[in-house]
Amino acid sequence: MIKKNAMNETGHHEMKATDDQRAAVMQIKVGPTHNYVAFFLTLSCNLRCRYCINLHSRSARTRTGPEKMSADDWINAANRLVLRDDLPLTIQGGEPTLYKGFYRFVNEVREDIKMDLLTNMSFDADEFIRKVPVRRFSREAPYAAIRVSYHPGQNDIEELIRKTIRLQAAGFRTGIYSVVHPEESGRAHIMQTMERCLKLGIDFRTKEFLGEWNGVLYGTYKYDDSVCGGKLKKCDCRTTEVLVDPAGYVHRCHADLYKGRQPVGHILDDDFTVREIDKFRSCSFYGDCNPCDVKIKTNRLQIFGHTSVEIKNLETMEHVISHERY
Repeated sequence: MIKKNAMNETGHHEMKATDDQRAAVMQIKVGPTHNYVAFFLTLSCNLRCRYCINLHSRSARTRTGPEKMSADDWINAANRLVLRDDLPLTIQGGEPTLYKGFYRFVNEVREDIKMDLLTNMSFDADEFIRKVPVRRFSREAPYAAIRVSYHPGQNDIEELIRKTIRLQAAGFRTGIYSVVHPEESGRAHIMQTMERCLKLGIDFRTKEFLGEWNGVLYGTYKYDDSVCGGKLKKCDCRTTEVLVDPAGYVHRCHADLYKGRQPVGHILDDDFTVREIDKFRSCSFYGDCNPCDVKIKTNRLQIFGHTSVEIKNLETMEHVISHERY
């Protein structure tokens, strides 16, 4: 059995296990209702976007604590997974390629586990091509397995285009995504960039801006007042996603993950199963939800109308949220 030792100063438990003990850990079988499995290898990022969704409502990249899982532990965690053909393991962050064990991880996880990569493409393209087998990011899907985020003013579109074409030539299915900024100049630039990329044979797609900008809330949400709602409410909440933070803790939502709130378990706990995320859990933070959890979006099959969480039993509280603009 994997032993959970005393709580450390971050409030998380430390874990120790031999290789044989890890190998004996039970499988985690993802069910038909689960839409997303994500390993946040790191929350560190080399960009500093003012509208970063990780920093919504003053969330901090460091609040999950200084703990980081070793490459061996991440590999063991991934190898526990039993995934459907239509559901990959998504690697993200932060910028996941900044994780020092990134190349070991993508090479040593079981070959039958297909992966998606969310990245700002700050990595060296030639090194990536040399070290990563194409099969790792190859599967049948209505979108690219490697999805590159373009952030005007933070990364260079000329560099992204060159690297994308380079990866495509090597056999990697790669697309560029960008948020449509509320400001007119930003929208115009994104539309022009999309037109140019499409002409070059690059799959360029846009996403709506989420959260507040200049005092206005943007985004299409299923639940009223769930984002920047002003007053907190109690509710019962259930997720369709397996979200694992850099220390290996599994969270019920992005808001909890980014803020380091109480996890529902650890990905290497020998008794952890997806039944833990299938439970409705009491929450006292409705009104301060992360937009990623409550926005209406497409699911893994690109069918619009999906929302990551299901919320019921709203109950008003007196606590008022203090929103600092970011």
